[in-house]
Amino acid sequence: MKSKFLFLLLLTILLFNCKNNNNSNTSDLSQIQEKQRINQPSIDSLMKVSYNRGVFNGNIIVAKNNKIIYQNEFGYTDASKTKALNRNSIFNIGSIGKEFNAVAIMILKEKGMLNLDDKLSKFELQLPDWSTKVTIRHLLKYTSGLPRINWSSVKNDQDIYTDIKNIELLKFEPGSDYLYSNNNIFLQRRIVEKVSGMNFNDFIKENILIPSNMSGTIIDASSKTPQLVTAFNNDMGNDKSSDIEFSGWVYPTVNDMYNWVRSLHSGKIISKESLMLLFDSYSKNSESALGKSVFENNELLIYQHQGSSLNNESFIHFNIKEDLLIILMTNNKNFKLRNIAESIENISKGSPFSIPQKSVYLTIRQKCYDNIDDGIQFYKDLKKKYPDTYNFSDENELNKIGYELIEKNQIEDAIKIFKLLISEFPNSANAFDSLAEGYFLNNQFEISKANYQKSLALNPENTNAKEMINRIEKGEVKK
Repeated sequence: MKSKFLFLLLLTILLFNCKNNNNSNTSDLSQIQEKQRINQPSIDSLMKVSYNRGVFNGNIIVAKNNKIIYQNEFGYTDASKTKALNRNSIFNIGSIGKEFNAVAIMILKEKGMLNLDDKLSKFELQLPDWSTKVTIRHLLKYTSGLPRINWSSVKNDQDIYTDIKNIELLKFEPGSDYLYSNNNIFLQRRIVEKVSGMNFNDFIKENILIPSNMSGTIIDASSKTPQLVTAFNNDMGNDKSSDIEFSGWVYPTVNDMYNWVRSLHSGKIISKESLMLLFDSYSKNSESALGKSVFENNELLIYQHQGSSLNNESFIHFNIKEDLLIILMTNNKNFKLRNIAESIENISKGSPFSIPQKSVYLTIRQKCYDNIDDGIQFYKDLKKKYPDTYNFSDENELNKIGYELIEKNQIEDAIKIFKLLISEFPNSANAFDSLAEGYFLNNQFEISKANYQKSLALNPENTNAKEMINRIEKGEVKK
């Protein structure tokens, strides 16, 4: 049976990529695509190969026209691989959990208990004078000017609160810029408590989880929660438990996540008008309170939200126009959920799709940190043995390792990686720019200049190369 499955999968992929103009082949391809569109067998094929390649360990739901058409679990609850994931497994969904405090704010707004333009000073939170300028709307859009939380100095909610109260100056005038800071989330939750007179977790449970039929969800799950999965890296090491207690986080099952998205967009919890307000963002490239969105003629077409925490990652893709909802949750982050969702959407349309490849960066980085020569040889061995399994076509995979080596002050090792990068991508202006920076940091200024010149020849618009060449020629070589 296994050989039959692999043969069919190979045949499907070959047909999808065939460029033969023969009419009978075109007809066969159309029939295969139509069968896939109706029966969805290739979603399962995609997910099985993704799991076998090591790019997806987690749970998935795909729904079309308000009906689940595919659901499955792949892999294990932790690095020991002793317990398989199941439908009752709950996940750390990272920033997606911020949706719940935003919706809680809108519930109170619809009840007439607050306004989005209310100043924080109204709620008697004992905040500094800047609270007279910051509004709830600023918190929702991350435009308050509040700095990021200093995670090195906080252990719990009280520490975070104390730090916020000691902020003397904001990073910028409220509403004038964007900064993705969890201090905004913390204050949203305190406002919900002040206005409702309830503990935040109790408010969420009563007003969101129960009405949305999220019966398997736990708020503020801990390592002692039996259903909670443990995240792990590609070296099969479990993430360490965090010693920071920041309360109010929702840990759902994949089915509860499905129920949440459907509930949120059905008008069951908040109105469509309130929902659209939560999608309002500072700029096209900024996160809204609900992640990313695509609008056309004031109609929401696509809603996406990615959340991660250490090696946990979740992704929601909802194509409202096509009524296609994809939910992916993993405890082994490989940065492939967006690619998987894109392939699933293509499958649903009967269009050609690609199978995500394993990350070179994640696979070889530790070996490069430990011994650069071993790491580079490992890269070459992988490329020779598994040319299709790993993502060798993206220059950023090696480039990221080079810059992380620079951060670790392993400059000569970074230079070796950048040399490899150029051998793999000889026409990349960015590759030569990276190597030039490595030589510059290693005080090899003439070689640095030569590589900046090569970068500039490949990309005459590279302003960084122009500036660095000018600095070197003027002798301004101190970093």
